[in-house]
Amino acid sequence: MNLARPTHSHGARRDTLRHQFEAADPAVSAWVSANAGSGKTHVLSMRVLRLLLAGSEPARILALTFTKAAAAEMAKRVFQSLGAWVTAGEAELSSGLAVLLGRQATDAEKERARRLFALAIETPGGLKVQTIHAFCERLLQRFPLEAGVPPRFAILDERQRRALLTEAVDDILGLATEDPTTPLARALQVAIAYAADDSFDALLAEALRDGGWLQQVAAHCAAGLAAAEADYRRLIGIAPGERQACVEGELAGLLSDGELARLGEVLAGGGESDRRSAQRLGEALRAGTTGARIAALQRLLFTERGEPRKALMTRALGADHPQAEARLARAQADFARLNERRQQAQLLEATLALVRLSAAILQRYTAAKARRAALDFDDLVARAAALLSSSAAVDWVLYKLDGGLDHILLDEAQDTSPQQWRIIQSLAAEFFSGLGAPRNPRTLFAVGDEKQSIYGFQGAAPAMFAHMGAAP
Repeated sequence: MNLARPTHSHGARRDTLRHQFEAADPAVSAWVSANAGSGKTHVLSMRVLRLLLAGSEPARILALTFTKAAAAEMAKRVFQSLGAWVTAGEAELSSGLAVLLGRQATDAEKERARRLFALAIETPGGLKVQTIHAFCERLLQRFPLEAGVPPRFAILDERQRRALLTEAVDDILGLATEDPTTPLARALQVAIAYAADDSFDALLAEALRDGGWLQQVAAHCAAGLAAAEADYRRLIGIAPGERQACVEGELAGLLSDGELARLGEVLAGGGESDRRSAQRLGEALRAGTTGARIAALQRLLFTERGEPRKALMTRALGADHPQAEARLARAQADFARLNERRQQAQLLEATLALVRLSAAILQRYTAAKARRAALDFDDLVARAAALLSSSAAVDWVLYKLDGGLDHILLDEAQDTSPQQWRIIQSLAAEFFSGLGAPRNPRTLFAVGDEKQSIYGFQGAAPAMFAHMGAAP
């Protein structure tokens, strides 16, 4: 279902209202793609109100959204309506319920409407309108042993998280500068060498942003790093054991000293462009380092833009020395092939250096959290997802949750991360299964818009919104 943005057109507004009404139907599950300004919060609030009027208990409704502000706004709208129904006159109540339900309310529905505010307030746990992180926190607090978390864990806010992470970064960089011969020190040297200007901090922050896979690397130390290297070699296309230094040695030895000298003599007898090439050959021959020799060969065979030189010799000189011209052409082709391998090896080296540093920092940060018996927001989601998908006690956990939920509503679904989707999947999988399912329909409702995803830095996967909606 798609909710269009309201317009001044009477017909378009009528269609929008119809779509909003259909999306709020408490008897069916719905997956709604909603444009900005199309009334997503209004529809969510309508759906909660209609669920309550239809007989759902407040404690059996779970509404999840992405931010505290959105959760507070949705809860405020629901409770404003419930509060207004308590004091409304008969005509006013009948009119308001007719708009909400699309028909005249029954006497039983009117009576229930007047009691819902007190019911929602007095229900243990109340109406669950909360962020995904708040839901995960309550879940872990209820099942700490099954989730493997401290029973009375603390929650790090963003300021505390940044402070602990900065402390971990400073500690690891300090260790890396103490002894230049350690693997950590070499990793720091490589990472800094590839970081442009002041981008090192940004690269490190980006690597630490999605800590799930880094946790696995850090947990297994040397074995984890070896596994990461094998994975990256396969992805990049580098043979096991191949190193950047080996490839650079092949590049530097592409033309032997004797060949450089002979080709230089040939080119020196040609035109002006040939003599410039002879100078470059001389620079390669006199180069004191591997890097300088490779750079000189690159200037000989390629333009400043990195494109192969179309003419390695003038036509007249090439006609007189076809073998020399053919040798330069082969060297050019071999250089292009080897240079691609060198770039792949550089990418591997830089990536592994960043992985080693990031894993060490994350290990230090994790230890600092453990000393404080604390979890951050990412931990809440990761531990909850693991609890609901792979814990030995998952059947018990899901049974307890299943016994207390009839309806799940998900707001701003485009900003949901893969791990958060795992939680929703686990809840929904049990939601509609089992012989003990109630006669009243259970529903799943999600609303979002991929175009509005603004929380990519928290691992949002906008494309999964449509994918999850199409899943059976």
